[in-house]
Amino acid sequence: MNWDDLKVFIFVAKSNNVTEAAHSLNVSASTVSRKIAALEDSLSTVLFLKKTNGYFLTQAGRALLPLALETQERFKLIERQMSQPGNRMAGQVRIDCPELMGTHLIIPGLADFRDQYPGISFDFVNTAVSSKLTQSHSDIIVRLRRPENGNFTMRRVGTLMQGLFCSEGYAAANRLPETPEDLKHHHLIGWTEDMAYMPLAQWLKELSRDQTLWMRAPNLTAQLKAVEAGLGIAVLPTYVARQSGLRQVLADRPLHSSEIWLLRNQATQGIGRVDQVVDYLIELLHSKTAVMQ
Repeated sequence: MNWDDLKVFIFVAKSNNVTEAAHSLNVSASTVSRKIAALEDSLSTVLFLKKTNGYFLTQAGRALLPLALETQERFKLIERQMSQPGNRMAGQVRIDCPELMGTHLIIPGLADFRDQYPGISFDFVNTAVSSKLTQSHSDIIVRLRRPENGNFTMRRVGTLMQGLFCSEGYAAANRLPETPEDLKHHHLIGWTEDMAYMPLAQWLKELSRDQTLWMRAPNLTAQLKAVEAGLGIAVLPTYVARQSGLRQVLADRPLHSSEIWLLRNQATQGIGRVDQVVDYLIELLHSKTAVMQ
């Protein structure tokens, strides 16, 4: 088994299509098919059910995929570290953080940082679901609760406040709730069922007395857009809601709070560019969240 075959396996597993994987890899479809066959031979197992409408993972293929993805991340980490070794202020830093925190808080603050360190570039991973830390090889990870394991050093860098918000248009067209019981008369926007375990989803469920949601969305960006469009009420970070000019609902009720934890991959110790980004994030997250609570 070699890495090239494993990389092809990942592309086919994601697309279920040999031609599409070949296009992404800039090789021929026959090359993709040959490498898949070589990987299956080396492992003495069938990884795909090959049908007329695509390639679909077998049980063995599904078992291999997370291991292959972890291997891919390890190679990326090695490439980043070796591209600019030592303390030179150049090279890529990969940050894994909650989506709205990345797009509304961290990224807008990068202009001054780039002016000071123009050789440092960024690779952002913004996800709603926290990936397993044991499988993550980002240089820096931001999480909204304290992780229990992983090859990372960690520190608490702030507190994120969240509450119920709607648009001014929605507020003008509807009599806003005075108590949580009144929420049953409103259009609530929240998470899809597979995200129901998340703290924000649980808080909304408890606050609304388990009211059926009018709209479910898989990420906060979609929920924010729905609220901005006047479609209903959702739980959003206060800094995002206030930047968007939204109206707080049940303003006399306590807000939901989440600790912000910054994690650093221990493999990046001694790498100067990561040191600088960590210092920048600690100062930014502490100052911004303190002001916007």
